[in-house]
Amino acid sequence: MGVASPRATAARPSDRLALLLVLLAYVLVAFTIFASVWTNPAYLSIGLSGDPQMFMWSLSWTSYALTHHLHPFFTDYLNYPDGANLLWSAIPTVPAVLLSPAMALWGPVVTYNLLMTLGLAASAWCAYIAFNSLIQDRLGAFLGGLLYGFSPYMLAHSLGHPNFVVCFFPPLTLLLLVEIFVKQRRPTWQPGILLGVLGAAQLLTGNEVLFTSVLIAAAGLAVAAVLRPAGLVKRLAKSVPGVLVAAAVGLVLSAYPLYFQFFGPQHVSGVPRGIETYVTDLQNFVTPTAIMLLAPQWAVQLASKWTGNIAEWNGYVGIPLLALLVFTAVRWRSALVVAWSGLMCLGVAALSMGPHLHIGGQLLHVPLPARLLVGLPLFKQILPGRLMLFFFLPAGLLLAYFVQQVRQPRTTWMRPAGFIAAGLALIALLPEVPWPAAANNVPEFFTSAAVQRIPDGSVALVAPFAGAYSFNTAAGASTTSSAMVWQSEAGMRFRMPEGYVEVPGPGGAALGGRPPASALGDAMQLIQDGVPGPALTQGIRASMDADLTRWRVRTVVVGPMPSEQEMVRFFAALLNQEPEVVGGVYVWWNVQPS
Repeated sequence: MGVASPRATAARPSDRLALLLVLLAYVLVAFTIFASVWTNPAYLSIGLSGDPQMFMWSLSWTSYALTHHLHPFFTDYLNYPDGANLLWSAIPTVPAVLLSPAMALWGPVVTYNLLMTLGLAASAWCAYIAFNSLIQDRLGAFLGGLLYGFSPYMLAHSLGHPNFVVCFFPPLTLLLLVEIFVKQRRPTWQPGILLGVLGAAQLLTGNEVLFTSVLIAAAGLAVAAVLRPAGLVKRLAKSVPGVLVAAAVGLVLSAYPLYFQFFGPQHVSGVPRGIETYVTDLQNFVTPTAIMLLAPQWAVQLASKWTGNIAEWNGYVGIPLLALLVFTAVRWRSALVVAWSGLMCLGVAALSMGPHLHIGGQLLHVPLPARLLVGLPLFKQILPGRLMLFFFLPAGLLLAYFVQQVRQPRTTWMRPAGFIAAGLALIALLPEVPWPAAANNVPEFFTSAAVQRIPDGSVALVAPFAGAYSFNTAAGASTTSSAMVWQSEAGMRFRMPEGYVEVPGPGGAALGGRPPASALGDAMQLIQDGVPGPALTQGIRASMDADLTRWRVRTVVVGPMPSEQEMVRFFAALLNQEPEVVGGVYVWWNVQPS
């Protein structure tokens, strides 16, 4: 698939220096985008509230579990006493291990911000490595990596999904598959080992990205075979050892996590997904959302009608980039790398629109290619719109190739216009300034000596009740996860019967981030949503006392929250005693159900 002659395998000092400088440049870009957060990174977090706090807890849990000899994939510190299989909540285990020193030094909020910031930079850097290897043009590869690592896809998921931002695997997979199937400069089992290791690492970083990478890689290999059929049988024969070794290494390293996810305690039979909701609206390709710098109000209002939410509207390409991609794909269509990239962009864009066409938020019953894939194993567990990650990878390669070509001596006349076109394409994708940031108010109680009065390892019921719920919310489920951050800041001092994690409900299907139904938990969620607490009749009180007993609650804490005084009144009546006010929260000690 490469277009240049192979270079010597030994890296020159200038190559190593270029790699370092490019990495530093991407890191600087990432910190600049998130500058609004890095003014106070222990208090502010990148993006919105809800999912980020769940991932802060995940990062904290991994460090805590490893230092306390607990299972990293399972916890009963949430959803006590049943616990939760964390692999269904996309816990980013590998990044958490790598960032465990940061967790020990600075806590969950700073660590989360580091993960988001470095995730963008690392993804861009891996794309640069792949593109530079394929076209051997540093400037083109740098701009292509910039497009991939800081694309609208990455920016949208920077609002709260680090497992979809740390995307080193797709570009490195592209690089290794080119070596295994096309260049074959060394025994293919060697890159096969690396591919298997990377696959296992991706599984424990974001398993959906691993699954979609395999799916798109298979499609990409099929496209390459059609475009370059000459010598196909011979190349396939030489690639077999690499494929087998990659599969063997990946399966060996992933066997236990996969077994635990699908057969371990508290596994679920499926996660609720909006395969007809979280899709790329046709308008999204050319209409910027609110997270883009150049987004007029009419565009923002237009986007508000699409299905899904702003963290999943990741399909913006922009007219300048779209024109550049089409020009490159037509002008240099005879080059294999261009033809392949153009077809992959087109195919992935079509798949990202889901089984049926959406225009302006309206579902039209026009079947699309993704409809053919719905019946495949696990495909219902992915969100089609997220496939746009694999649009910006070949798009970055096309941009890199375009820059390489306009810099050639024979195309000097194109150079000024070419750089203007590339500049306009990237300017149209600049992110919003300042970037959205969420405040993480941690009451003094959870970071002071007062929290030590909670018996170590005992159960505390904390309000606001953590989880996703949908009482009186026209827009869908609301997510409350601040209590999980408070638990993390308290050093996992206590367990909780709540949590924004995937757990099985009746029949084994996931509850969509909600804790199992309970009289007390449901009442707390209603109060959080502005509904007065229920009248404590004898029957209702008995049901809530049963919840407290089953959960083994020793302490109740009400922290800063909407309807705080109503929640305090409710628990004072339920527990027949007034709370102690300490460290910015209301606490009931030594709870004894009546």
